[in-house]
Amino acid sequence: MRTIYIDILLCINLIINFFLLSSAAFYTHTPISLKRLMLGASVGAVGALTILLPVMPIILSMAIKMAVGGLTLFAAFGKMTAKQFIKLYAVFLTATFFFGGAAAAMWFCFTPQRLVIKNSVIYIDISPVILIISSAVCYGVFRLFHMISGIYKPQDTVCILTLKRGSNIVRTPAMIDTGNNLTEPFSQCPVIVISRETAKEVTPDAIYEYETVTTLEYRTEIEGVRFVPFTSVGGKGILPCFKAEEVYINDAPCKKTVYVALCGDERLKGGFKALVPCEIIP
Repeated sequence: MRTIYIDILLCINLIINFFLLSSAAFYTHTPISLKRLMLGASVGAVGALTILLPVMPIILSMAIKMAVGGLTLFAAFGKMTAKQFIKLYAVFLTATFFFGGAAAAMWFCFTPQRLVIKNSVIYIDISPVILIISSAVCYGVFRLFHMISGIYKPQDTVCILTLKRGSNIVRTPAMIDTGNNLTEPFSQCPVIVISRETAKEVTPDAIYEYETVTTLEYRTEIEGVRFVPFTSVGGKGILPCFKAEEVYINDAPCKKTVYVALCGDERLKGGFKALVPCEIIP
């Protein structure tokens, strides 16, 4: 067994996880701040310390590695729906196999004496500079493949929307919609359109009161609920909305007054659960 230096081990896995998370964010069009990216990469790097444990059965070591992968994604992307998590996890695993396979093939061919694989963790005794260069090349090839395949979508068309109301938080990928010109009729403040199910944690009770009554005159008297008329390809209608307490775009606070309008999933496009107007982007 070769000597394993913890500083090199952590540095190697920090760099690799940085590129893995970047790849997952790129492929799924999920923006991520550098701070969250480094946090997730750090969690993944710490998970590599399992290489120092006694040799474990392959099933157990893979189970631990997958659990660490899940914690890495939660640290990087925060709270998400089960569907979003599965999508990110699938891409993260694909990128892991791509990076790991490329690295293993390279070092088995050229310097196998510097490579250690134990408990599903790879340790390569190389300089961080060489690792950064080789990882960047792999990342570039990964991105080029998806750009050529037509899956790529510019990052500036999506963002991470965070809504806070009291102690409740909703965090979801959102499309920056250049065609979203909705405003609250009285204040003329911009309006975020979001799936009713996605926003339920921050939706005031007054909205549900509005939906349970049938008398239009009574609905208009419910405090805290406003109505936003809209026109789309599917027709016209009115969406109930409420004033947002706190709004963050890519973890940056939005200083403008914003209203949140609720709609059904069928009115949203591109698989996103929210549409954000360009004017509120910090």
